[in-house]
Amino acid sequence: MPISATSGLVSNIDYQSLITQLVNVQRVSLTQLTTEKTTFEKAQTAFGTLSSKVQDLMNAADALRTDAGFRVFSTDISDSTILGASTSDTATTGSYSIVVNNTAKAHKILSTGVAAATTTIATGAGSFSFQVGSGAVQTVSVDATTTITSLRDSINALNAGVTASVVNDGSATNPYKLIISSNTTGTANGVTITTNDTTLTFPTTLQAATDATFSVDGLTYTRSTNSVSDVITGVTLDLKSEDAAKTVTLNVKRDTSSIQKKITALVEAYNSVISYIKANNRYDSTIKLGGPFFGDSVARSVQDDLRRVMSGAISGLPGTMNRLVHAGISSDKEGVFSVDSAKLSAALASNFDDVVNMFTDTTTTKTTKGFGGLVYDMADSISNTVDGRITNRTNGLAKNIKNIERDITDKETQLTAYEDRIRAQFTALETMLASLKNQSSFLAGL
Repeated sequence: MPISATSGLVSNIDYQSLITQLVNVQRVSLTQLTTEKTTFEKAQTAFGTLSSKVQDLMNAADALRTDAGFRVFSTDISDSTILGASTSDTATTGSYSIVVNNTAKAHKILSTGVAAATTTIATGAGSFSFQVGSGAVQTVSVDATTTITSLRDSINALNAGVTASVVNDGSATNPYKLIISSNTTGTANGVTITTNDTTLTFPTTLQAATDATFSVDGLTYTRSTNSVSDVITGVTLDLKSEDAAKTVTLNVKRDTSSIQKKITALVEAYNSVISYIKANNRYDSTIKLGGPFFGDSVARSVQDDLRRVMSGAISGLPGTMNRLVHAGISSDKEGVFSVDSAKLSAALASNFDDVVNMFTDTTTTKTTKGFGGLVYDMADSISNTVDGRITNRTNGLAKNIKNIERDITDKETQLTAYEDRIRAQFTALETMLASLKNQSSFLAGL
């Protein structure tokens, strides 16, 4: 019977059990390395999430660090069926009286009809050409196979400033007709048929090309489009319908509600960072394990520095409006901030310029940065992808993980070699015992 290091045929020793126990003793250090690697990987993931949250905070601060972030306006319109309006950051507050006499319209012409959509409309080779305003003449070819629908498709394929469509008007004879519509409103953008080698004619104008005419505070304007952005600075008017007998009132005012949302978004982004750090900086005494940030100086510095900025005062501003608390933003003992919506709304209503100065970087009353700029700069120093402290920490963790992976590979190689060595030794032992047993049997037989 063959001798095996695991069989113990002669000695009756359970070599495999001995080998497993001896290898497991040596494997303790490998298990420690694996645990350490897992700890570093959890920290790496946690710092990645923290970086994302800090980036969100940076974006929220960016929306408040310049005057443009507070130049947000809304409009009130007395009749939204006649007029619409949108604003940009160059608008100013004001009230305007507007009368829309005529809206701008696009030219639409209608052809004579044919019996069916498949009816041919040309007797031989030729062309169909048209022009939009003073633009270039556009041409499609026609021949004896051209139908009203194929002419439509050829015109549309040009993408030349018109849209062609075929309609069935329900007439008893020749109900299929072609409509050609200019894609641009205004008298300067009418459609002219310049060459027509088809049997169709275009005797009917469905809609004349017209300019918009309207008045703002008594001054009359003419435009080729119904979207007008060059009359009231920072305001784009949308002329929807016409009623020369009706005056529409347009009020442009500060959109303090949107500003309040921006400020609240900054506070919420800050709280998200702080809460995440706190949640991962705890020690669980039950499982005797700390979170990914437990004892980590970088995570702690992020929390401390952001809290210091948010709790500070802006120099150069009145003592009544140089801290967040003056705008209804306060923190608890844990450093979590909350917004008193009523107080913030009141501050924006009665001390708008002071609130702006408290957040923005460039004002005439101070030379230091406001909360928007201070938080933005701090967040950038934390999460900058080149040399931010989270980036540096993450790179360090990645290096540690790489080193541990190398150590694990080396240790596994050593364990394999160790197991092979002791297995060989036990095999030699069992072989020696078998030899002694054979000798003993031989001597006993003499």
